[in-house]
Amino acid sequence: MLFWILLILFLNGTISFAYSVINTAETTTLWAMLSVTYIFFLGLTQTGILFAAIMRMSKSSWGRHFSRLGEVLTLSFIPVALITLLIIYFGGVDHLFYWASPHVDKGGHHLSPWLGKGPFLFRNLVAMGLFYGMSFIYFRAGRIEENETPVSDTLDKKLNVMSGFVMVFYVIANTEIAWDFGMMIIPHWESTIFPAYWWVGNLFAGSAFLYLISLYFMYKEQGKVIDKEHLDQFGKLLLSFALLWVYMFWSQHIVVWYSDLPNITEPLFKIMKGNYTSMFVIMILAAFIIPFFALIYRSIKLSVPALATVALIICLGIWINRYLMIIPVFTDGGAPLFATWTGISLILAGLSSTLLSIILFFRLYPNIKRVTSFRSDY
Repeated sequence: MLFWILLILFLNGTISFAYSVINTAETTTLWAMLSVTYIFFLGLTQTGILFAAIMRMSKSSWGRHFSRLGEVLTLSFIPVALITLLIIYFGGVDHLFYWASPHVDKGGHHLSPWLGKGPFLFRNLVAMGLFYGMSFIYFRAGRIEENETPVSDTLDKKLNVMSGFVMVFYVIANTEIAWDFGMMIIPHWESTIFPAYWWVGNLFAGSAFLYLISLYFMYKEQGKVIDKEHLDQFGKLLLSFALLWVYMFWSQHIVVWYSDLPNITEPLFKIMKGNYTSMFVIMILAAFIIPFFALIYRSIKLSVPALATVALIICLGIWINRYLMIIPVFTDGGAPLFATWTGISLILAGLSSTLLSIILFFRLYPNIKRVTSFRSDY
């Protein structure tokens, strides 16, 4: 039943977007909304295997429990990630990026060859290829580890090295996304810390999303009950990420305010005022204040529904963050794009495509364990 509901939501989103693009004279905001959906779910899914790599490097036994699902979350989304990137490239580049059409911008500044259409596609495909290729190699080696008894120290060391490469290629791939869909849609805007701010947001929301999907894919379908220690540790992890996110949020803003240059500060002020003020406030509440004050209580961390509610709020906060990174560049926010039929359909299509990808992955490869086994000395 769930499969068919998700398929209907996915088809509805696809058809609604295609219909709106075909029948709307000015489609820039439609492509912007698709970009918001794309970068949000791309960030959630790519974080899955990063979570697994971090848990291995830190020798976390409770975290390794969720690692296999995190790896599947990343690998299953590959077709959606690549197809959506190509759709944006062939249909939306001219609408989204001021540098897509020719060599000189409105101010008469010559644009770098780095900003061309071809380089945009090439660098993103290369970065994705490196990340997903390394992720697949790491995943295959992890499955060998599961079937090898006892686990050899050589294989364990190789997996530790591979997890380091997964982290490196994750940073490269997400830096490209941060540059293209965050910084380079705004003429002459720059921030040295923006990519790191982007990674942390993905890691924060991705970990929350991993917990949410584990309730179904690891527990409900398997008829198991989630361990109290796992709940407690996951809650502590999300609390730590909330603090890290707000630190990066402040750091990203303060270095910009130091310079006090209008072309640098205005994009940040724009998302805090006018029609976007309420969304900005909700973002701060959902991404930091609510998670922080909720997760300092152990009773909330040990409650499955309470922790799930907090995780859902975190995902909402980071989604708003991504929305505010892109949409204010193209509209004053008088008519909220997310509240339209196409906007809602795109969000639900992004969610359904993510969950469908996981379901299909497990159906194609039924022998894959949903819970990662690990060495007793972890």
